[in-house]
Amino acid sequence: MPLTSEEIRVDSNPVPLWERETLTLPQAAQVFNLDYEGLLHAVNRGDVDTFRPPNKRGDPGRRRVRKSEMIRWIKSIEE
Repeated sequence: MPLTSEEIRVDSNPVPLWERETLTLPQAAQVFNLDYEGLLHAVNRGDVDTFRPPNKRGDPGRRRVRKSEMIRWIKSIEE
């Protein structure tokens, strides 16, 4: 079954993912070549700090993580 336009999320940001300072969790998993479920587990355990900037309606938006936080967390699990 083909996807409808409502099911496809288009990223209109012209900045490449690897150059962004903040990423959504799926984007962070993609950029750092990690398993999304594993990253989500680490976030839910509190190992990775995230934040929720307000969306257009002023409600909390999707969880985001800073690139520097991802680098810190990856270094901590490599040791």
